[in-house]
Amino acid sequence: MSPHPRRRNEALAQLLAEADLTSAELARRVNRLAAAHGVELRYDRTSVAHWLAGSRPQAFVAQVVAEILTRRTGRLIAATETGLLRERAADRAEPAPAPVPQDPLSDLIALARTDTEPKQRSGLRTYVYQERRVPDARRPRPAADKGLTGAEAKVGAADVHRAGVVADQFYANWIRFGGAHARGALASYLGDDIGGLLAQPALPEVRVALVSVTARLAYILAGASADAGLHGLAQRYHLLALDAAAEGGDDRTRAMTLRSMSVQALRMRAPRYAVELADAAVTAVGRNQDGDLRAFVLVQRAHARAVAAEHDDSRLDLSAAERSLGRTAFGDGPFARYSPAGFAYRSGQVLHRLGHVQPALDALRSAAETRAEHENCLRALSQARLALVLLDQGLVDEACLYGRLFAREYPALRSHRATLMSRELRARLARFRRHPGALDVLRILSTLDPPPATAQH
Repeated sequence: MSPHPRRRNEALAQLLAEADLTSAELARRVNRLAAAHGVELRYDRTSVAHWLAGSRPQAFVAQVVAEILTRRTGRLIAATETGLLRERAADRAEPAPAPVPQDPLSDLIALARTDTEPKQRSGLRTYVYQERRVPDARRPRPAADKGLTGAEAKVGAADVHRAGVVADQFYANWIRFGGAHARGALASYLGDDIGGLLAQPALPEVRVALVSVTARLAYILAGASADAGLHGLAQRYHLLALDAAAEGGDDRTRAMTLRSMSVQALRMRAPRYAVELADAAVTAVGRNQDGDLRAFVLVQRAHARAVAAEHDDSRLDLSAAERSLGRTAFGDGPFARYSPAGFAYRSGQVLHRLGHVQPALDALRSAAETRAEHENCLRALSQARLALVLLDQGLVDEACLYGRLFAREYPALRSHRATLMSRELRARLARFRRHPGALDVLRILSTLDPPPATAQH
């Protein structure tokens, strides 16, 4: 007889009953959500039976189970409540983030600094994405006037300008090489350089401008973290970017961040949540006359609504986005204009979801062929997406053409999203192994793709 017999996990059994989930259904959902985090699992009903009997998986899996049960029941369920965490892991269990941080800028700087500490950041990488209440979309409030004089100020307009230029450079790095490239450098810059500036006195108008740039940097770091496969961490940066945008009175960055959160929600298999976040992004734009910004958020809401099977509303959003595109007076730069190629990529996804295959292919071809020269990562994703849709239509020769173009770009990228696209492309090409071109592209991709991340039972 074992000296430490396992006890049946009654907590998990009760939660499964409340969620009306079978063991097989839970296993499938765990596998799917883990895959969205970049972790390949192969659980089945027998795995869940072992958990019910008292065995415990890795802490990451327990958090995935908690998130699935939270979505299913509509109430917050912590990983500790599932009975799946070992005692030491339960002691370190990640608490739910506070809905209203007491000092968002301090929290942001502290998180960025932790993200650069090798001994501490490993815990950040295990955060699981959580579907929670949609953040308030009300108009941001500018930072309070601290009543400083020019003589007392230590931070000036030149410091803000420099930070803005650096933000643009980090954004350019992301869309060229992927979010995992130099992500740590961005966290370091935010934690050290920006943290130092925020700690010094500044005139009110300079302070507001600095906080706005800080929000933009947090937005970039959130997107880069998601593209590095760190979805739970990315979600925390997104939320802090929203709060920084509010303090900086920056409704533009707030709308862009909510839109980015909607994109992430779709990738994390939460379409209803993605629609709600896209709604909030459109609300955040308000009466802003910037056509490109409006197109940017509307086409994402169209995509989310298409995935959520709200087809009529999706068509309305897509039409409104098309009418808005190109009508902007905001200026130049990566945060000023929505490129026609970017719009074509997103609208192509919408059209494909709506069943308009030929217009979708036309849009995706435009996206793949007209990306700017420096947008290597975005171009590669466009090529892979087009190849996948072409394979769906049996257009294997053309799909192989874009598959080869993707394979040419892929080695230079450090993008988890690109890796997932590569795996999906390989899986689809495997159905056409008898086609010489498909087999050739499949062989090329097989030599380039890293092995998938796995977790133990």
